[in-house]
Amino acid sequence: MPLNVPHSRSHEGRFGRLFGRGFTPWSPPGATDAEKEAAIRTFAIDEMFADGAPPDSATPVGYTYLGQFIDHDITFDPQSSLTRHNDPDGLQNFRSPRFDLDSLYGRGPDDQPYLYDHVRVLPDGFPGFLKVGTGESPKEPDVQRNADGIALIGDPRNDENRIVSQLQLAFALAHNSTLQKLADAPVPAGEIAPTGRKLFLEAQRITVWFYQYVVWNDFVSRIVDDKVFAKAISFDEDGGDAGGPFYSVTYGLEDVYDWSENPFMPVEFSVAAYRFGHSMIRAEYQLNIELQRSVGVSPPIGTQFGKPIFATPGVTQPSVPVPGPPDLRGGSPLPDRHSLQWDWYFDFPSSGGPFPQRAHKIDTHLSKSVFTIPGGPTPNPLAELNIRRGWRMELPSATDVAHALHIRPIENLDPMEESLWVYILKEASEAPADGEHLGAVGSTIVAAVFSGLLRGDAFSYLNRDPHWTPAKEKVGGVALFEKISTADPEKWEITDLLAAAGVPVDGQAIADLFA
Repeated sequence: MPLNVPHSRSHEGRFGRLFGRGFTPWSPPGATDAEKEAAIRTFAIDEMFADGAPPDSATPVGYTYLGQFIDHDITFDPQSSLTRHNDPDGLQNFRSPRFDLDSLYGRGPDDQPYLYDHVRVLPDGFPGFLKVGTGESPKEPDVQRNADGIALIGDPRNDENRIVSQLQLAFALAHNSTLQKLADAPVPAGEIAPTGRKLFLEAQRITVWFYQYVVWNDFVSRIVDDKVFAKAISFDEDGGDAGGPFYSVTYGLEDVYDWSENPFMPVEFSVAAYRFGHSMIRAEYQLNIELQRSVGVSPPIGTQFGKPIFATPGVTQPSVPVPGPPDLRGGSPLPDRHSLQWDWYFDFPSSGGPFPQRAHKIDTHLSKSVFTIPGGPTPNPLAELNIRRGWRMELPSATDVAHALHIRPIENLDPMEESLWVYILKEASEAPADGEHLGAVGSTIVAAVFSGLLRGDAFSYLNRDPHWTPAKEKVGGVALFEKISTADPEKWEITDLLAAAGVPVDGQAIADLFA
């Protein structure tokens, strides 16, 4: 597999539309832009932030931030504006529209050597290991940082909060662990040892494929409707040869997300449908058992306790005083005893009681922890920013999108609920989804784009080896990965990747880390 990291601007994609000509842009009520801005702000503040905590779903909280990590891998728009209308065809997507972990690998060890470890190297001196650092405590791993505490990683957005930065760290450790196992494998008699570059490329391929597999089979399968998921990518094991060796792979939503030569990033996806995760954010997150004990609280815990993503005085603050900063925003070294205990975030065999913590249901009520986003006025509601962005991007009305997808739209909508983002949240909150996954419109857009990006990547596992699973990877005849997830014996999950990374999964691992 060639080095799947870009060497020029040609790797960058572009934004575009699924629903362009013939669709009238949605606009909020009001005669002037000022009145429309006011309508958006009033609706966002009065209708989209509940006084109490939104209800929990069955989805472990970690998937909220896995979704953010995935978003940062495929989209980056530093150019569009919230104060003027934008043409997506003229916007550059500064991420490759592929699930290739360029947010982890950057442009590779030749073009971005600072992302790689030049002390821990391969036998021939090649710097194939991703460089990691430590937090305030030298015992706790962290993403590498410069002297000012700024993360030196492929995408600085993966240091926006402690949860996504710990996921970034976990993927780096998974790559390093895989590379070390490949490097340690004995060379068969009579064969030449592979070069460090070749070992790196193989570790990269395995890590990227493991990630792609998890993205589709663990993440997307949870967040979209089962029927839509089954339609998006299907396998015909017969393949027309009556049980012979041939099989076919069918992409069933090509009519929704179609591209000629290279995939583009649809704004209906990036600005509306894929922002459903904002409604899943909890008011507070519990980090690990040792931090709980440091303030005299031990699980099981019947009430919320922990830290918000963003603390706003008088709005969101920790319910119990906790050592360290008041919230989980990033941008500085990992505070002491702030490593995540991963069985509190995903469903591991060691999870139990109130863990893993659960994401909020997908609906139109957001947590107060995103009522004031840093870098703006107070309040600076995330809901307002999302609705305004959809308006400025001139997204079509939700009803028009539903009709275009041959889906019966929700009737008797408030004018503000015609905002595609708001509609997708409302749709998800109603039967049959009931907040556990996206509804028909949201599922169709998300599944179409994810499956289309995998189809458009010549190096994806679905193009190279559609039946690949991590179980296929062996070194010296020994399985490279151990499957610890138990929900489905045939399906691997993010928990299996985290276990391979060697991150602290349970309370004992956390205790050992801090010992």
